[in-house]
Amino acid sequence: MIEDILRAARINVPAYTLEQRMEDDRLLAENIKKVTARLAQAERRGAKRWLAPSSPELSVLLQDLTNAVETPVIVSLKQRLRTDLQTLCRRVLKSEGAADLLVGFAEAVRRTDAAGALAFGCLIYLAGNEDGARFWWRFAAGAEDTTAAYCLFLEGLLREEPTEAIHCYRALNAAAFVRGAPGEQLRHAQAASPSARLQAEVNEHIREVKVSAGIDGRVPIPEKYLEEVPAEHRAELVAR
Repeated sequence: MIEDILRAARINVPAYTLEQRMEDDRLLAENIKKVTARLAQAERRGAKRWLAPSSPELSVLLQDLTNAVETPVIVSLKQRLRTDLQTLCRRVLKSEGAADLLVGFAEAVRRTDAAGALAFGCLIYLAGNEDGARFWWRFAAGAEDTTAAYCLFLEGLLREEPTEAIHCYRALNAAAFVRGAPGEQLRHAQAASPSARLQAEVNEHIREVKVSAGIDGRVPIPEKYLEEVPAEHRAELVAR
């Protein structure tokens, strides 16, 4: 019954005139031109967007990490990841108020401050301590700092641990970092390194401890944190 009714029904489709089609074609061409112009402008500026697990550029890396030989594409992509992470670290340290947060964290004034832990991780990453940076980024990401979660994502890919990297991205909400900066561009020339004075001011309050659980090597921590460790264990904990 219903099929008969539907077959008998007539739908009045308005005529699509030549003038309307020409206008639609004109609008489409105009939109394409605008998009092309924006892409060209971004290319001239050397602009890049933050990578995500769904980024086409990462598909090759995620598929080919099992290969013993690194292809030129993989080498280039790893350089991109390394540059992005270094640039992000510099931006964190040069952001407004970051120096005060970092010093306060190093002096143990703000022991549980996620932003301070993020900045501290960025500082020691740029100094070459990747294990220590990972420790403090985990600390910050666990306190819901999405920038730290994104640092763990990039760092995990660089260590060729894609499963861990993507888990950090999803479980620790690194996507919120990407969404929070729409159209964010990496202009490497503007990402200045932290000052030597800031580095020295932080180093004055730092000691290295030996860590074996989940982290290989030494982790720099604020010296005052050791005050909570019993004296009989403190000497064997501090790295020489």
